[in-house]
Amino acid sequence: MTGGSATNPTEEFQESSWFDRVIFVDLLATVMLSVLAFGTVEPWSLAIFEINALVVAVLLALKFVFDPDAGWRRLRLALPPLALTVWGAIQCTRSLDPYATKEATIKLFTLTIYFVASLVTLRDPRRPKATLLLLTGFGFLVSVYAIANLLTYNGRIYWIRPVSDYIAPFGPFGNYNHFCGFIELILPLPFAYLLLAKTSFEQRLIWLFSVVMMAVALILTLSRGGILTLGVEVLVLLSAVTFGRKWINREDPRERAGNGLLILAALAAVAVIAIWLRFDQIVQRFNATRAGASEYSVVTRIEYWRASWRMFLDHPVAGVGLGAFPAVYPGYGRSTAKYERLEQVHNDYLQLLTDAGLIGAALGGWFLFEIVRIARRQLKEIKHARSRARALIAGGYTAVTGLLVHSFTDFNLQIASNALLFLFVIALTTSITMNGSHSQR
Repeated sequence: MTGGSATNPTEEFQESSWFDRVIFVDLLATVMLSVLAFGTVEPWSLAIFEINALVVAVLLALKFVFDPDAGWRRLRLALPPLALTVWGAIQCTRSLDPYATKEATIKLFTLTIYFVASLVTLRDPRRPKATLLLLTGFGFLVSVYAIANLLTYNGRIYWIRPVSDYIAPFGPFGNYNHFCGFIELILPLPFAYLLLAKTSFEQRLIWLFSVVMMAVALILTLSRGGILTLGVEVLVLLSAVTFGRKWINREDPRERAGNGLLILAALAAVAVIAIWLRFDQIVQRFNATRAGASEYSVVTRIEYWRASWRMFLDHPVAGVGLGAFPAVYPGYGRSTAKYERLEQVHNDYLQLLTDAGLIGAALGGWFLFEIVRIARRQLKEIKHARSRARALIAGGYTAVTGLLVHSFTDFNLQIASNALLFLFVIALTTSITMNGSHSQR
């Protein structure tokens, strides 16, 4: 006889698996609902976003109890954002706007929890394909809604939510550049799958249709930064296909020709639909670029950046405090906003410097280094991967690259929904392994 009952390993695995599934479903729902809630920039949506993160944190803790193998040793990639969160907490004692820093730190901690949950749950090799399908379908539906809302615009988001005259909403977002960031993070995934994965012709047409609709919606925003970023993403993917032939394991010449025709068809369809729907506005928007550095949006951004750089030089090491930029900026420059203070630098890298100083920049560099480290390891092994894994890796890193490019002129990473999607795509991409086993970060 024994003094107590032994723990059944099968029961522990089932409990862990149950927590894992609940967390994964919660994550997917949060990624989508945060977009639909106007990008999760308002107090009510941020509160729900943060409360739900606490629920996810509790579920993660329970999963770690029942599954010791799901420990922190595999979560090296989460250390930089966690360290930035700790730095934000330290800043609360010396910030030039302690309340704003406290709020920003809580939001950053919330995003870190979601990121850890993504890294843990996306290890299951069955989930990346399902995630790709769901993100593509969601991106397609949001794009269709955005186009329909544009063509029947009545001054309201979802045709019922009134917006101020001085903002430029598009789709569910209050800023068209944030819609572009959303599309930039999703479109490369189905586009890479279209180019690199071995699928039937009928399936390729479906992927093509989804890519076309998302690209058309992005172009109709008339965001030059968004359109430029889309062009960069297309070039990156085409370069991956052209110069990465060794990835494709002696691809059939007929398949390469088919890819070329699909690309031409996609570009032609995007151009025709976009010009048909909004030709005059597209011409007018790009005629404004002839003004060069004297064009209004360029002038205002340069003014913001110069003033922000002076702010950084005054607080180079520690910054003014996460989230403190709006309170501090009026002492350095003026805002062109009509009714409110300037909230963001319109450059995510410069805002990291102003808010977190060189310490924050070092932590951001550490995060990028960890991503590159994993990417290099994956690329060394990619020739042994299945075509679907190659597609997800190429599409994921292209999406991350695209948003990092757009971050030079906008602030998508300051928006909760896009920051979450950015981290989720990183977790999805770095979770891909060549043999289908769990990844080791």
